[in-house]
Amino acid sequence: MKRQREIFGLSPLYWGLWLAILILWMGRFVTSFLSIYLVSALHINEGVVGTVVSMYGFGSIIGCLFGGTLSDRFGRQSMIIIGEIGAAAALLVVSVLVHPVALGAALFIYGAFASLPSPAIAAYIADVVPVQRQQRAYVLQSWAINFGYAIGPIVANQLVKVSYSLMFYVEAAVMIGVTVLLFAFFREVKHLGIAVPGPDSQSVANPDERMAANNAAPSMRDSWRRVLTDLPFLGFSVLMFGYFLVYFQSTSGLPIAMTNLGLGLGDYSVLLTINGFMLCALQIPAMKLFARMGNSRVLIAGLAVTVIGYAVQIVADSWAGFALAVVLWTLGELGTFPIATTTVAAMAPASARGTYQGVYNVLWSLSIALAPMVGGWVISDFGGRVLWIACTIVLIAVTIGLRATKVSRDRAMARNVQEQLAE
Repeated sequence: MKRQREIFGLSPLYWGLWLAILILWMGRFVTSFLSIYLVSALHINEGVVGTVVSMYGFGSIIGCLFGGTLSDRFGRQSMIIIGEIGAAAALLVVSVLVHPVALGAALFIYGAFASLPSPAIAAYIADVVPVQRQQRAYVLQSWAINFGYAIGPIVANQLVKVSYSLMFYVEAAVMIGVTVLLFAFFREVKHLGIAVPGPDSQSVANPDERMAANNAAPSMRDSWRRVLTDLPFLGFSVLMFGYFLVYFQSTSGLPIAMTNLGLGLGDYSVLLTINGFMLCALQIPAMKLFARMGNSRVLIAGLAVTVIGYAVQIVADSWAGFALAVVLWTLGELGTFPIATTTVAAMAPASARGTYQGVYNVLWSLSIALAPMVGGWVISDFGGRVLWIACTIVLIAVTIGLRATKVSRDRAMARNVQEQLAE
């Protein structure tokens, strides 16, 4: 087989999916405007809206929970395509519904399908990118998500000026269009005979060999048994769950705390812009530094900077104080999300990569659902300052925990590297 031409140190197998991720996140804006749509266009009671919107989060938990395991059994590419097509169809159904119960059910289904590809995508990247370049691959993936997430709301804001329905149609069209592109890309990969490791290997041309490869794919029970007995991975996931609960206070607790101090929505919006701009501007230049430091050191350093950022929020009482805090924990964010995903990929055995990423993504989705409840309760009963003190304490505990468990994680990653080299 001819050696593939690499771009920025990564093969076309990676870049085809990276482009799809970028386009998808540029078109993913319905969830950001969903609450406004339900209140302004459908005139649903604000108290009911929260419950309806939360159904999307519960659906995403189901999608992550099973998406990874199904991708181990039936293939990454199948789950990515099924997830995008299903999400587009569910979104079109949501656009025509008006009753809260029906909307909640449709959003649950939409959340499940929309999150189905997430663990499959993370596992696919680990399949096609060599271990020594996976950190770079996941950092670039994170950049694509952040850039798309920054552009999406700008596009949606123009669409809703015309019609809220147009917002649903455009996002569904983006999903379908990207699915067509991915389908063509995957077929071309198969046609060229390029090896794609994993349960759906396209490099197997002989039908008998392909059937044997499919039969050799791990059962869902085996994948789950491997995950649930991997103590270093479970410990790492629990620690990151603590970080996620704190991180998502930036979109739940922070705007409430700023409002209570007399700051407006515009002040909060500027902070989000600062966060997005810094991530897009600094993530790629930071790759060389991260490569020299190694995954564990980057994670611990990123958490340490995040601790300082949330500690600043304890004493912040003006926009400038919160802006300084946001700058600090955004610098920490540069070295947490993509490096954590890289760590999960390195700890996961090749036969269960999707299941590992699925469990990790479940904790992400669960934190999205729980963070607003926790933050709102603490602020209402004790005030914003107590929330930031609690967040700082949690982050310190996570940082110490990551440092204390570094050896066990490194052993797990080294074991997987040896297993892959032995295959």
